[in-house]
Amino acid sequence: MSTPASLGGDLTTHPGLGDAAAGRIRDLILAGELRDGDRLVERELADRLGTSRGPVRDALRRLDAEGLVVLLPRRGARVATLTADDAEEIIALRAATEPLAVRALATVGSPAHARELGRIVGDLQAACAARDSAAAVSLDFALHRRIHELCGRRRLLHTWETISAPLQHVFRLSRDLYDDLGDIADSHRTLLDDITSGDPARAEAAARAHVTRFGPELLRRMPREEGDQ
Repeated sequence: MSTPASLGGDLTTHPGLGDAAAGRIRDLILAGELRDGDRLVERELADRLGTSRGPVRDALRRLDAEGLVVLLPRRGARVATLTADDAEEIIALRAATEPLAVRALATVGSPAHARELGRIVGDLQAACAARDSAAAVSLDFALHRRIHELCGRRRLLHTWETISAPLQHVFRLSRDLYDDLGDIADSHRTLLDDITSGDPARAEAAARAHVTRFGPELLRRMPREEGDQ
């Protein structure tokens, strides 16, 4: 998960205008500045981002594909409202695929991989010690993304890229799960120890437990029908 960047500035000279606009709107949604169900008006977003309506239109299509935005025929767009059914699907996809990525990484991982992941975990522990929950969330997702990048399985990485933003959206709606930052830090240090243990089966089992531990509580907090929030 990328830390929400400064949302000011002019996008008109950016070489990838649609990508830049999508990234900035995504950050606004995940930071809670654009809330579930909010109407998204191209002209207003273009003014806010300092760009034209074309990149915004492209960005909204991309975010619709990610599940963060809903395009409404002849009515514009709005921020998606996630329900318990959506969250259940996202969590199930993660539980089915991330343990495979961890097993693959435990099989092919190198000392360099362990050092790189260790630095991210160290930064996560420092953020937790400083009670910086926003940085902790960002580093949490950065660690899991890097695991998928290093495992060498492109389809598993593609799945992570597909579910990452909606998963961050689910966690944003239950941000108080990060209240116990000491537990967050310890659980990721333990996961790293399992990944670098030299035992792929142990690493896979640990990853499965790690990614499902908050599932029931997350689902309990989500509305079952869209619009019930």
